[in-house]
Amino acid sequence: MIESWNLPPGTLADSRYEVLRLIKAGGMGAVYAVADRVLKDRVYALKQMIDPSASLGERQSAIDCFLSEIQVMQALNHPSIPRVYSSFVHENSFCFVMDLVEGDDLAQVLKNSGSPGLDPHSVVGWSLQVLDALEYLHGLQTPVTHRDIKPSNLILRNRDGRIVLIDFGIARVTNPAEGFWIGTPGYAPAEQQQGTPEPRSDLYALGATMHELLSGRKPVDFDFPTFEDLGVSVPRPLEQLIFRALGTWPEERFPDARTMGKRLRELPGFDISLPAVDREHDFETAVLDLKQRILDPILQNLMHYYSNECHTPYLPRNLDFLEFTLAAPTPFVLQVVKDPARETLHFYEKQGLLEPIPIGDVRPLDAASAAAVPKIVQRFVEDYEGFKGASWQLM
Repeated sequence: MIESWNLPPGTLADSRYEVLRLIKAGGMGAVYAVADRVLKDRVYALKQMIDPSASLGERQSAIDCFLSEIQVMQALNHPSIPRVYSSFVHENSFCFVMDLVEGDDLAQVLKNSGSPGLDPHSVVGWSLQVLDALEYLHGLQTPVTHRDIKPSNLILRNRDGRIVLIDFGIARVTNPAEGFWIGTPGYAPAEQQQGTPEPRSDLYALGATMHELLSGRKPVDFDFPTFEDLGVSVPRPLEQLIFRALGTWPEERFPDARTMGKRLRELPGFDISLPAVDREHDFETAVLDLKQRILDPILQNLMHYYSNECHTPYLPRNLDFLEFTLAAPTPFVLQVVKDPARETLHFYEKQGLLEPIPIGDVRPLDAASAAAVPKIVQRFVEDYEGFKGASWQLM
C-alpha cells in the first residue's frame, strides 16, 4: 500500500528537496509539493513511483528504463508539458522533480460539472492545446508518443487556463514483466494493445477523451455510440472529426496532430482563443533549448579535447549558474549566469583569483543567440590558449 511509502513533511529527498505536503497518492506512487533548498524561492512537484519488482534483475531493469525515459522528458520544452529537473532513487522508489501544476484534471472538471457532458466550445479549446503539444512531441527528431492521453492526465492549470499533459507513460517501467503494452483500456487503440504504439495512437486516445468529455460516458474498448444515441447534442462536424480520430487502425485516422488540429480549428461555430504563453516560460524554455542544442555539445567537445586539463566532471541540467573549468595549472573558468530579469545569459571568464571579466551576453529569445554562443566560447578557448602559453599565471 502507498501508506508504507509515504514521505512525511520535512523529509529531505536527494539532499535537496524538502517535502511540504502530499498532493495525491495511488496504488503505484504519490505526488508531493517540495521546496528546493538550493533555489529557495522554488516549489516543485516530486513524483514518487513505487517499484513492485520482485527480483534484483527486474529491479535493475526497471531503474534503467526509468532513467532512460527521464532523459527523454528532460529534453522536452513546451508550455503544455511540465519541465523535469532531476531524477533519482529514494529508498527503493523512483522519483523525479518537475514543475508543480496547480489545477483540476479534466476528469475532475467533468465530475464537478454535475452534467452528463461538458460544453463543446471548452472541449474543442482544450483539445487544440493537446494537439499543439502532440504536434511538438511527434515532430521531435526522435518522436515521443505519450501513450496515455485521457481526462485524468490533462490538467486545467489554475493560473492561466492552459491544459498541461502529465504522466508520460512512466508507470510502464515500474513493472516491466507485467506485459507488452501500456496505456488505459478504452483509450488505447488496437495497435497499442498489440504492443506497437505510434504517434497516431495518441490521436485515438484524444478522440476517446473528447467523446467522454462531451458525453459523460467512460469509454469501453472500441465501443463509441453516436452522440445522438446517447442523447447528447454535439455539432455534426465535430462528431465526424471525433469518429475519424477513433478509426480502428492508424491509417483510418488523421495523418498527424497538425492535420487534426487544422481540421478542428476550421470547424464552423468555434472561435477559439488559446492561452498566451507566459514570458517567463518563454525565457526558461529558450534557455534550456539553447543549452541542450548549442552550449552542451560545444562544452562536451571541449571536455574531450582538454581531457587532461578539464576540471569539470559533468554539465548541470539547468543554466541557473554554470562553471566550466580548465587548469594549466592555474584555474581558467568560463562562467555562465542566467539573468531572468533582463532575459539574458551573461558569459564571464575568470583567471585564477582575478575577478571575472565579461566576454559576452546572449539573449536566448533572440534568433541570433544560436550563432552568438559558439563565438563567445571560441573567445574563451583562445584566451585560455594564450593564458596557458604565458610565462606567468595568477594563482
